[in-house]
Parts: sequence; C-alpha cells; structure tokens
Amino acid sequence: MSSSLPLPFDRIVTSRTYIKYADIGLAALIILTFAMGIDFFRYQHALGEADLYRVMVGILDGAETGAGVNSPLHYDRAFGFGYLAAIYAFANPATLHDPDALMSLINEIGFWSILSGLPCFWLASRLLYGPRVAIAALLVFAFSPMMMELATSGHQSMPMFALLNAAAICLFVPVTGWRAVALWILAAVLLLAGMLTRGEIFLAFPWLVLSRIDTRSVRRFFLSGALRALPPMAALVAFYGLQQTLMGTSMGTTVGHYFSTFYTWSAVVPGFVYMAVGCGLLTTTAGILATIWIGRKAISDRHYATSGGLAGYLGPLALIIVPLLFFVPNPMPTRHFMLTLAGFSLLIGAWLASLPRIRLVAVAALGIALVGGDQVLAEATRPLLLRENDAHSPYLPVLTPYRTTTHANIGWEWQRHAALNERRQDEAAFGDRLLTSCSSHTLLLSDERQVFFARLYAAGQPVHARPFDFGPYFGVIGSVNGKTFIVLDKSPGWPDDALAAILADPSFDEYTIVEAPYSMSKYDKTPLPANRAARFGCRP
Repeated sequence: MSSSLPLPFDRIVTSRTYIKYADIGLAALIILTFAMGIDFFRYQHALGEADLYRVMVGILDGAETGAGVNSPLHYDRAFGFGYLAAIYAFANPATLHDPDALMSLINEIGFWSILSGLPCFWLASRLLYGPRVAIAALLVFAFSPMMMELATSGHQSMPMFALLNAAAICLFVPVTGWRAVALWILAAVLLLAGMLTRGEIFLAFPWLVLSRIDTRSVRRFFLSGALRALPPMAALVAFYGLQQTLMGTSMGTTVGHYFSTFYTWSAVVPGFVYMAVGCGLLTTTAGILATIWIGRKAISDRHYATSGGLAGYLGPLALIIVPLLFFVPNPMPTRHFMLTLAGFSLLIGAWLASLPRIRLVAVAALGIALVGGDQVLAEATRPLLLRENDAHSPYLPVLTPYRTTTHANIGWEWQRHAALNERRQDEAAFGDRLLTSCSSHTLLLSDERQVFFARLYAAGQPVHARPFDFGPYFGVIGSVNGKTFIVLDKSPGWPDDALAAILADPSFDEYTIVEAPYSMSKYDKTPLPANRAARFGCRP
C-alpha cells in the first residue's frame, strides 16, 4: 500500500536540519501550560454555551422518561447519537438526573478530550511537516481566542477533534504493507467514532485524503487519492448504516433540515467577521498571507510541488476552505470554524518554518507573539465591534461591568470568560426562581430556553416534559411539583411580538408570564400587564 508521498515539509521549505527531539519537550510544556490555564478558568457550575444546555436537557429527559437517545428533547441526536449513547451507558445513573452533576460530567469530557486532542494534533502535524511547523501550529491553535474559551466547557467538538487527529496519525504514519492496512482500519474506526460524536468531522476528510497524496503525476494523484479515501469512505458508509438502523433517519434528510433551518445567506459577510475574531484577527491575517505565499511556491516551483510541497499545501487548504464554506452562512458560535483554524495554524507554521535560518525556539517565540497579538487586537476592536453589533442586532444591549458577546470572541479572553460565567450564574439563579413561582402555570419568554428549563430538574422531583409549539414560536413545556412551566423562544416569530400573541390567546389565560432580561429585543413592544406578571418566592 504505497499511496503516500513522504512529506518532509520542514526540510522542503528550508534546507536547515531541524532538531529531532527538543520539540517533544517543548510541545509537552505548551500542552501543560494550556491545561493549567484551562483547568483554572473552566466552568464549574455552568456550561459554556446555550447549545450545551440543549444537550443536557435532552439527556435529563431521556434518563427521566427512559427514552434515552430517542427523547424528543435531544439536540443533534441524528448525528451525535453515539456521544449521547455513551453517556447513558457509562455515566452514573444518579448523574443523569442531576443537572449540576451532569454539567460537571460534560465539562470533564471536554477537558480531557482537548488534552488528548492537542497531542494528537501536534503529532499528526509533526509526521506531515516536521517539528517546527508542528510547534507553531500547536501554539496558534491551542491559544487562539476560540479554543481558550471552547476548552473551558464540554462541547462535543473536542472529543470529535481528538478522534479526528488520532485517525490522522494512523493515516500519516509512513508505513506500508500489513502495518498500513491495520492502521487504516483503525483510522476508519476512529473516524466512525468521531462521526458518532459530532457529524461535522466529515468536513476534515479532504484534509486526510490530500495530505500525503502523490503529486508526481496526474495518474498517481487520482489513484493515490482514491486509495487514501478508503478509510473516510468506510466511516461514512458505516455511519450511514448505523444512522438508518438505530435512528430511523437518513443523512440526506438531516443535512437538508440543517440547511433549511440554520442557513441564512445574509449572514455570509458577518460570518467572515465571526471566523476572524474566533481564530484571532492577527492569526487570520497571518493565515491568509501564509496561504498565498505557500500557494505561489507550490504552483510555481515544480520540484517543490512534485516532491511533496503541493500535497503539504492542498491538505491544510482544504481544511481551511471546506469548513469555512460550510459554516459561513451559519457562523454562530465561532467554534464552527475550529477546523478552519487548524488549517490556518498548519500553514502559518509552515510559513514560519520557511524563514531563513529559523530555529525551533524562534518559531515558538513568533507563535507566542501571534497569539498575544490576537488578544491585544480582540480588546482594541471590542468597542467598535460592540457598536456594530448593537446597531444591527435585534436584541437590546444589557449593561454589564465588562460588555462582550456570547457568540464572538471579543475582548481579553479572561475578562470575557469571567463576564460569560457571571451571566450563566445569573441565568441559573433566574431558573431556580422559576421553581418558586406563586402560580401553578408560568410562562417564560427567552431565546435561551434550555438554560432555564434545565433548572427544573434541580428540584430533585420528576419532570414531565415535551416540545411545545405555538404558531411560529417553539419551546418546551414541563410539569414538576404540581406546577406547569412553558419556556418559549420569541425569535422565530420576529418581527411579530410574542407577548402580544400570547396575551391575545385564551389558552394562556391561566399562565403568569415572565421575560428573561438577556432576550429582550426591539420587537418586544407590548408591556406586560401587572396582573399577568409572574411572582416568585412561594415554596411548595
């Protein structure tokens, strides 16, 4: 199985002999520093974003009803059913009924996944491009604004990233014969596990195929590509079969639903801004310049191209472009561009390693300067970006000691994280107040419905929940301790006023109403009548 072209990329861009072993200790130091920082800042009694609360509510409901992955409240179960099934299978049953314990478990999974994924990313990069590229890529990726925030909680993207790079190692090890066959089978299994965790892993499959592809002739290129595509294709076919068998749905149906529900072409231009602030403004600039510089060399220098340089360029280029095109019409939150960031990191590393007479320590120093510059620019541009956001967002700004945004990485990361953590704590306290409602029927208007609904499970009593739709508005309804709660999203009905529609419908006459402060918008024009306002502080 000789479908791979060796890629001593660090040697191609510079003839200087690189250090073979010192980078291992440096990589370990980088990962240890990252782990210590993340462990200090990671969320303890909250989750990093609203989508994770959707995951948690689905797990809580699946455990409560016994429906497991078939709970209708699950988020992303059509693609992430393997991740959900693993939690049901291996978590302590008591954890599955306790939102605070479940939050801790989800965050632990994220923490240990990224600490597994970073060494795998470094090793896969080292196998392809050499030590200097790998060190720079590791620094730029790990300490980007996006990853420093994402790693403090437990999104499924992190175990997916770890599985992707473990598979990449199997595919990038330069072996032949039965060893290659065994590693490629293992790679297919790891990619399948990644798809069962988070479906967007397929966006990185072109990277796996194009890296180490044989570029010495057109015929070798296509034959090598077809052979290298076997493990990803095997993973896709196996996933499709499991999805059909276990979930009763098809990939075409779920992907079509994704496009129709979440794609907004008006978001394309802002999407590039989200990508830039997530990857880091300086990193994005450097990534674009590196892409142009190495691309010109790969095209103009025939020896460079046929000896591995073109494959070393096409792989990261695919890792940048394919996820970028897929997510730019749906750019929030910035973690959607995690794979694009990985591609930029690799090309930036290759660019830095190409500098004349550059040493490993100097490459690391330039990487540190790059991520430090990202933080400076994130804070320097924060006032401007907030003004632009306020000018175009339908949501009314909430005055806080440190203003930032939930979906875009603007501002000093440590201050942004503290502000978001404080917001999550406020929302948890607000959700706990719901249980003390003095009415037997309470309706909450909020566009982060699962953040609040999750707190109903904190009562330690059975919660009977199901999805709830009211015209264009959707949400969830649940009963606990003899009280019924509806949490309803307002944004699907914009520009109509959700409160006006509820007050006009007699089916809600017995409900008292409360509006979450972080979801007030310019479309909320109807004042809440005093006799319909919810009161709190009543204990069962």
